[in-house]
Parts: sequence; C-alpha cells; structure tokens
Amino acid sequence: MKTQLPNIYDYNDFRAYLRDYQRARFLFDKRFSRTGMCRLLGLPNSRSYFNDIVKGKKITAAYVERFIRVLELANSEATFFRALVKFNQAESPGERELYFEQLIRLNRSPKKVLDRRMYKYYKEWYHSAIRALLDVIDCKGDAKTLAHALNPRITVREARLSIKLLLELGLISRTQEGFLKPVDKCLTTGPYVQDQLIRQYQLQCLQVASTALINQSKHPQMFSTKLVSVSPQGFRLIERQLSKFLGEVSSIVHKDTDPADRVYHLDIQLFPASRFDTPSTPLKKPDTNNHKQKGKGA
Repeated sequence: MKTQLPNIYDYNDFRAYLRDYQRARFLFDKRFSRTGMCRLLGLPNSRSYFNDIVKGKKITAAYVERFIRVLELANSEATFFRALVKFNQAESPGERELYFEQLIRLNRSPKKVLDRRMYKYYKEWYHSAIRALLDVIDCKGDAKTLAHALNPRITVREARLSIKLLLELGLISRTQEGFLKPVDKCLTTGPYVQDQLIRQYQLQCLQVASTALINQSKHPQMFSTKLVSVSPQGFRLIERQLSKFLGEVSSIVHKDTDPADRVYHLDIQLFPASRFDTPSTPLKKPDTNNHKQKGKGA
C-alpha cells in the first residue's frame, strides 16, 4: 500500500514539510534518500545539501523551483510552497506579515482555514490592550476615549473597529448598565496558525515596547537588559525561573483586589546572542552587562 504523502497545507514551516515528505516518499521510493534528494535536485556531487536545508540553510529562488519539480507539486501547491519559503526566510516583521497573509489566503485545506476575525485579533497589539483597558475604565463604546487612553495612541477608527471585533469574538459584552467589559473567555486556534499568530502578536508587542522606551512616560515603568554567558544547564534553570516568575505575576494579578488604574505590557525575551553552540576553546565569561531603567519617567 502506497504511503500517503504529507499535505503541504498542514505546514507553517517548509523545512518540516521537506523532512516529512522525504521520510514518507522514501518508504516506497528508495530514490528519495537524503543523499538521493541531492541527486534529484541536480547536485550529484553533494551529499549534505538536503540535510543543510532541513537544518536551517537558506534556500535560493532557483532551488525552490527545483524542489517544486522534485516534489511534483501542483500549481496551487507550488504557489503555497513559494510563499511558505519566503515567510520562513523573511528578515523583517513587515515581510513576515506580508507572506503570512499570503499563506492564509492560499491555504486550501478545509481543516486549516483560519477565522479571519481571529487573524485580525492577533494581527494588532491594541485589540488585547483595549480588552484589558475595558476592565480598568467604564466605557459604553466611546472609541475616542479608548484610542487616546492607549500608549501609544491609536486612531479613533482603529478603536471603533476593535470594539466591533471584540464583540464579534465574544471577548467583551455589555453589562446591565451598558458598559463594555471583558468576558472571561480563552481564544483557541488550530495547530497550523497558533504559533505563527502568536509570533505576529509578539512582534507587534516588541514594536510597542521600543516606542515606549524611546518616548519616556511620566508613569512608572521599568526596562532592564542583561547579557550573560551560561551553560545549557544554566539556561534551563533561567528558563524555569522565568516561567515561575510569570506564574507569580499571574497570581499577583488574580489576587489583586484593589481597583486597577492602568494596563501594563510585560514582555520577556531570552534568546542567543551568539551563533555557535560550543566554542572550540573555553571562553572566559564576560562581565555581565546590566542596563536598567526604572521609576517615573525613566
């Protein structure tokens, strides 16, 4: 019985698709070993090209077309594959957003169709901010008040459309007094879109954070940056501490019985600042660079 090949529309990572396709195809077509893939791509003297691509090497436009031919992708699948490669290799938030929108539009798998309203919610940072803000202030739908209350400010039209979207998604509702208030409801998305939607939202939040850092506020705020060198074990300990800290923050918010007076962004990033995993010779740990801004207007 012929093994079913993976559906490209189920993927948001072209490398994962290539890996799974090669494994599935090899089960019934021995030409599709990893080395054989190199030959099929027109690289008879290479044994590692396919492995290099799967592990993160960038793929050029010319080789995208070679992969399309080798994988025998139909026209619509080929178009999706091209957009997927561009999305995964995008080097700026703007590029990622452009190609992500293309993927949503091109996806023809019924199981993977994304609710456009859900996409709109995660696309802009201020939808979640307005939802949180409505828990702080009493508002019956005055878009101007909401637009000017956010930092950075948004347009009145954006605030009006955000209210409409939040109502459609059931994330806010009207009280008996007519005020708009958040509904305790969790958003859920399918496996295809979840990671990429959250990533788009996080990119938006980072842009908001950079704006807040540049435009000093009179309200309490804190910015802290630390550059460290640690072992894998040390990294795992830091990860656990950060997760524990976020849990404690959630607990503080949940137990806070005093009226909230504003909404805060809390963004945490922990990522490698070096490209190599293990240096050839031991390196002396540098002095920790710790830069912090704290307090009113800092």
